[in-house]
Amino acid sequence: MRKNEGKKVMRENEGSLAVTDKSVDDDLTLVSLGIVAFVIAIVTHEGLGHGLATLAVGGKPVMLTTCYFSSGGSLSKWIPAAGGIANAIVGLLSVLVLRLLRTAKPHIRFFLVLVAAFNLLFAAGYPAYSGIAAFGDWAAVISGLSPAWLWRVLLVVFSVITYYLSLRLLTVEMRPFCGSNAQETLTWLRRITLIPFLAALAAASLAGALNPAGWTVIFTSALPGAAAAFGLTQSDHFSGASASDSSLPAGAITRSAGWILAAGAILAIFVGMLGPGIKFGPSS
Repeated sequence: MRKNEGKKVMRENEGSLAVTDKSVDDDLTLVSLGIVAFVIAIVTHEGLGHGLATLAVGGKPVMLTTCYFSSGGSLSKWIPAAGGIANAIVGLLSVLVLRLLRTAKPHIRFFLVLVAAFNLLFAAGYPAYSGIAAFGDWAAVISGLSPAWLWRVLLVVFSVITYYLSLRLLTVEMRPFCGSNAQETLTWLRRITLIPFLAALAAASLAGALNPAGWTVIFTSALPGAAAAFGLTQSDHFSGASASDSSLPAGAITRSAGWILAAGAILAIFVGMLGPGIKFGPSS
């Protein structure tokens, strides 16, 4: 009994020490990591997904924005489906790279966690949005299928399952950044996931406000894309994140001028160029 109690106290102390070591985590660097990871997810969805699919089926790219990719010349359902598929692929690849870079700096490791989160949760959450609102990519994919209500329900069910599985996967990858169920550590985990999430919401709103379709797309397209990653901020509720993983613990995410400058440049392009959109040609 005493031996077990001693181990418990030791684990709690280790958790408290981890928080102390990580108390120098820099908010601005966390914001920067979140912005870059979110932009990658959006460009993956709109550019790599919809854009490459348009070219693959013989369509004509018309405009690329932060909220949508418009095209002409093809009604192939692969075009709307490709956005989420691309996000899923990039998200899973990010997890794979993360596992190969266990000894990398904490900035790189946490950045890969964020890239995986924004991509996987966007891919998993979008079908539910389309199923409920009858709007967006997956609504276009199931358009014409009957009964329509059944397909919408299936989208929501599929979304809930894949979202949960994605969270389980992501929380396991968060272990090196937590690895303890001490309250101080879990509070710290909520902080380092909430800051990048809020940064993504802000970036999405700024770019969406400049969209040629009008500022209302902030609420119909821009914010939902960022909000899909909300589940990451709830990592502290999953046992996978707090399970002991002391083999390769991550260090503090200290201030990085490189990440901050990179995020500033990327945000400027994201808002200033992709916000109002890049036009490739006429719609007809």
